[in-house]
Amino acid sequence: MEHYLWHRFIFAVLRVVAGPFVKLSMRYKCKKEKGPDAPSLIISNHNTDLDPAMVAQGFSRHIYFLTSEHALRGGFASKILRSVFSPIPINKTRNDVSAIKEMLHRLRAGANVCLFAEGDRSFCGMTGPVAVSTAKLAKTSGVDLITFRLEGGYLTSPRWANKMRKGRMTGAIVNKYTAAELKTMSNGQVLEAIERDIYEDAYERQKEKAYCFRGENLAESIETALYLCPRCKKIGTIRSEGDRFSCSCGLSAEFTETGFLEGEDLPFSALTEWGAWQRDQLEEVIGNAGDGPICSDEGQQLFEVRAAVEKKLVGEGTMSISRDSFHCAGMTFPLEQITRFAIVGQMTLLFGLKEGATYEVRSAAPRNALKYKEIFRRLVTES
Repeated sequence: MEHYLWHRFIFAVLRVVAGPFVKLSMRYKCKKEKGPDAPSLIISNHNTDLDPAMVAQGFSRHIYFLTSEHALRGGFASKILRSVFSPIPINKTRNDVSAIKEMLHRLRAGANVCLFAEGDRSFCGMTGPVAVSTAKLAKTSGVDLITFRLEGGYLTSPRWANKMRKGRMTGAIVNKYTAAELKTMSNGQVLEAIERDIYEDAYERQKEKAYCFRGENLAESIETALYLCPRCKKIGTIRSEGDRFSCSCGLSAEFTETGFLEGEDLPFSALTEWGAWQRDQLEEVIGNAGDGPICSDEGQQLFEVRAAVEKKLVGEGTMSISRDSFHCAGMTFPLEQITRFAIVGQMTLLFGLKEGATYEVRSAAPRNALKYKEIFRRLVTES
């Protein structure tokens, strides 16, 4: 592989120079393992932007990471990222065969590769589903599989939050499966092992330990995770300020230092519960909308992504989704032509078309992108 020795050198230097900063800033503890002696596929859960650095602290050998294409479109910083770390880019809006091929190429050339199996950070604190294709990849790679679990990441750096909190994070290898062992396992057994090993529920862990995650404006931008009010069942009416958030119907709650929610007549104490409830309510929300818009947001910017590293503004205006179409900035995209919705960061919405184009929707004001992704998934599943 081109520049492999350079990448190994930089990896070793940064472990010594930047490693202590990462551990201190995230209050992170990790037991470092030697090796791995043979090239390995490392699979971890994912909750913070610094997760690659924290996984890397657990190993003495160099690791390549799978990275969203979006992270490589940030100008000078992205050029440094590509040249120094050579991450494997993946397009989140479609099944990216080229990324899989590149992963296998590097593994078979003797390098270690890490992927975050959920493909996304959690908005509500629970590890997301793992695709069966990940289990197939582990089996066909011909290398060992190492599972790694990070704990405390969600409440240290909630995906929806503007700032990190001072709390506690740990990371550790959970299991090692040799290539020979993987051959004797079915795809279902490998998938079950991965899901079991990397599973993390921030709120179940808090019920046992109740750590404090201190910071300022703890509830700010929580509306990028919560899109449906449990009192009035209106969509897009939640607003946050400081440590509190509320709905126009009068519902009011506080996001506490332990991550739990407190408020009068509040039906949920954890975001995992709220997130599951709002997903379950989507069938009713969609039914009530009829043939009109299910939800909408004003003041959006629509970009067309070109050549993976460039984007062009193509329009500004209202974004909405209905039973059969997605609308943005005066353009209409039939749902049947859309491959997938994905979210980057708090609220940047990505979607791809079957004919190959990729688009990105940005907003200057806080707004929820998750509702579009989950409504699309529900509509496509129903059809």
